[in-house]
Amino acid sequence: MRLQQQQPMSQRYRFRTDFQKNVHFKLIVPISRGSASLRVRAFQTSENIGPEKQQPSLHTKVAIIGGGPAGHTAAIYAARAELEPIVFEGFMAAGIAPGGQLTTTTYVENFPGFVEPILGYELTDKFRQHSARYGTQILTETVTNVDLLVHDTFKPPGLYRGLPSRSMEDTDLGAPKPLAHAEEVQRPRRPFKLWTPSRCITADTIIIATGASARRLSFPGSGDESEGGFWNRGISACAICDGTSPLIRNKPVAVVGGGDSAMEEAMFLTRYASKVYIVHRFDYLEASKAMARRALANPKIEIKWCSQVVEAHGNDQGNLGSITIARSPVDAHKSAPVGLSGTVPPPPPSALIRERLDVGGLFFAIGHRPATDFLQGQLDLDEYGYIVTVPGSTVTSVPGVFAAGDVMDRSFRQAITAAGRGCMAALEAERFLHALHAAADVIGAATEQRQNGQGVAAKGSSAGEMAAAAEV
Repeated sequence: MRLQQQQPMSQRYRFRTDFQKNVHFKLIVPISRGSASLRVRAFQTSENIGPEKQQPSLHTKVAIIGGGPAGHTAAIYAARAELEPIVFEGFMAAGIAPGGQLTTTTYVENFPGFVEPILGYELTDKFRQHSARYGTQILTETVTNVDLLVHDTFKPPGLYRGLPSRSMEDTDLGAPKPLAHAEEVQRPRRPFKLWTPSRCITADTIIIATGASARRLSFPGSGDESEGGFWNRGISACAICDGTSPLIRNKPVAVVGGGDSAMEEAMFLTRYASKVYIVHRFDYLEASKAMARRALANPKIEIKWCSQVVEAHGNDQGNLGSITIARSPVDAHKSAPVGLSGTVPPPPPSALIRERLDVGGLFFAIGHRPATDFLQGQLDLDEYGYIVTVPGSTVTSVPGVFAAGDVMDRSFRQAITAAGRGCMAALEAERFLHALHAAADVIGAATEQRQNGQGVAAKGSSAGEMAAAAEV
């Protein structure tokens, strides 16, 4: 099957923005491949309204932060369960359009149900249409603040094994950062609060699906097309997503990085590329020894030690054609025969030797940055900034808050795994709400018994039911 070449962003979209009476309209018109679809999104903007000045304008049982495969899958399940979810898909959050990282990739060939390759932005549009089909309210707004520090530590049975609940008193988990709306965090019970630049809403449960963005290097030619670069036209951060592109097949490619992710991507690319260069700034690999030895033993992989990419160049078709690397004059192999331990000090810039490599693709494998800054320390994060969840679940350190997709998945970061986690989060949120309502009924019955002057035995029975309902 022959695939069409991915068109540059400026040819696929025409952008126009108008501002009138504090309302921002964004018009997106696909103009390639005969598409006649038209989508207009409008959202209210605010004039520097801080969280402390806003009053809740909406309430929902399930608020979903993020509009990628995890967020919209969660919305589909929640909407079909009649939980009336609200999705905040974000407006250029972390520099990425609504839909997440899929909007930055070309053809997607590995999402089940789509036999023919589908462009990433077209797939995200189908996610959006699917969740809206069942009544999801979608807001093109970015959540900038949240208040998760409620004192209600109710935990339904079976959901919270392995993680403590977090509150202001949990000093062993580290003190949370002060919030701009700190005067409100002392409220004793739910709901949670979320703020965007234009509104404040309350929610009984929250599903965080904000994803993670790939770390990118900055050098001439590394940026978007509007900047004269080759991003998405040969430069990418996902070999599994873009490694099978016709722009790359049977051509040399380069991978930047020295960890396990870089080794995995390099070995994956050997299936399609004629040669794979690993460009690494040190004379040793940071990957595990097993992964490093596998890469070093592969005849299609060549490692450029003590090197860094300094410029990218185009070809006659306007795509990536070659890169320039700057490397140390020291022969790293003499000092580190297996490339596993470092001994070569970095040379001065004036001593670097420039070398040009003809490549059809360049992949950054230097890590990802999860979108968790807006949480302001209110959830437990791991050492890399990803949200910590109970193993085999999506529940977080705050009861009623769930995490799905790349924001909690450092290992796979695939659309299909994100969608699966979104399904899990919605089902667990639904289970949590049912348990919460059952506990409220028990408390209401106990209160009514006390008001009616029931005996001590009845009170003890009610207390036992309440304890059983909140048992971990």
